[in-house]
Amino acid sequence: MTRSQACRILGVSIDADMQEIKKSYRQLMHKVHPDMDAFHKTEYDYSVQEINEAYTFMCKSGNGLNGLTSRTSSSGDSARSASRASAFNSSARFSSHAFSDASKKKRWNAPVNTHAYAERNIYHYVEDYDCSIIGSFILDTGKFIWKPEEDFPLFLKSIFECSKKILEQTEQTGDGRPSLSRRGEVQAELTYLLTQQFIDASETLKLLIKPSVGKEADIYRIPAMLELSLSAPKLTAGSTLYPASIIRHRLFLKSVAGQNVGYLSFHDDRLYYIVIPLLEQRRAQVKICVSEKQDSKKARNSSRYRHLDFWLKVPHTATGTFPENISLQIKNLLNDYMH
Repeated sequence: MTRSQACRILGVSIDADMQEIKKSYRQLMHKVHPDMDAFHKTEYDYSVQEINEAYTFMCKSGNGLNGLTSRTSSSGDSARSASRASAFNSSARFSSHAFSDASKKKRWNAPVNTHAYAERNIYHYVEDYDCSIIGSFILDTGKFIWKPEEDFPLFLKSIFECSKKILEQTEQTGDGRPSLSRRGEVQAELTYLLTQQFIDASETLKLLIKPSVGKEADIYRIPAMLELSLSAPKLTAGSTLYPASIIRHRLFLKSVAGQNVGYLSFHDDRLYYIVIPLLEQRRAQVKICVSEKQDSKKARNSSRYRHLDFWLKVPHTATGTFPENISLQIKNLLNDYMH
């Protein structure tokens, strides 16, 4: 996006200062906000998504304002967004109810998984004059696949709320209600399964990490760490490690001698929902070695971590598809929950 394009979307002149830009942005967001009556009466050439992207661009492009990134580029950004999200949810001035039946026009541009078990909400941040987040609202509802333009903490929020709604509906059809601990376990598993239906793992990985493209497969070098077990043997640089088992969606590793060394950890939280499902579904292979380069500062502070050289091989036959049995797994999970 260029400055002239952003200015055109925001309806300001090319030489507008930041105060004018903020004012126009706020007016436009009120104008196109789905909870406003004017939304159904007033047409605007650009969508909420385009307006917000233009405003983000202007805040980042040489105006001395930071913190308006998409918050999907790294796990650190995601963590900051998550903390902000939890902070403003209680005070957000914008409602989070679904759109009325009178407004079914598609507002979010993303592929859909028609076979997903349920629909989910697409949440969008709203920012004030000073670029501070003041709330979020539902931009659209559907079986939309996640893409990096959608803030990842808001994506997880949508999945969590989707799982909560499904459980509540399930409980209404059964006799009694399981314990809170049982409910928490089932909701965590349900959330994980739903996530797999809204993330096209193999295709999304290409958007996050550039692969080496081979004739039959794509190979990714992914930043990763090993969280050592208490009984882990001494590991030297270059030591090869092997998958041992996947327990509660964690990949545990073993040494060449078969000793348990710990489990795999990622710098980017999004990769947990991509790499681990691919391995669980046997749609990828790995090669893992203890890295030559270790964080000496982290090593001094803690002996529980080791940097890894981690390669993931994804055959071309595994790309662009969703596991067909996820919905069946969800049905079985809900059935067991109520019995």
